[in-house]
Amino acid sequence: MPITGPLVQVPDSSRPLADKDGTVRFEWQQYFHAMQQIAYAASRSGPTASRPTNQLDGRYIGMPYFDTTLGFQINLESVNPDVWVDGQGNVV
Repeated sequence: MPITGPLVQVPDSSRPLADKDGTVRFEWQQYFHAMQQIAYAASRSGPTASRPTNQLDGRYIGMPYFDTTLGFQINLESVNPDVWVDGQGNVV
């Protein structure tokens, strides 16, 4: 099963980033927001009991999480049910 992250579409780069009044265009706002969420999700860490558990946590298949209880990084292999694995594919 391939590990896939969030699907993010880069806006058309031939269009300007901002309107003439300096307001960032909506499609770029969405893009930057998505990138911010991905960066946040990819840098999460904490104890086993605090692993992200729902879509509002920005979870995605392949999401890394540094489990401070275990002392190493794990990755989200599947959701519903959540399956977290270590670097060798062992469920943790």
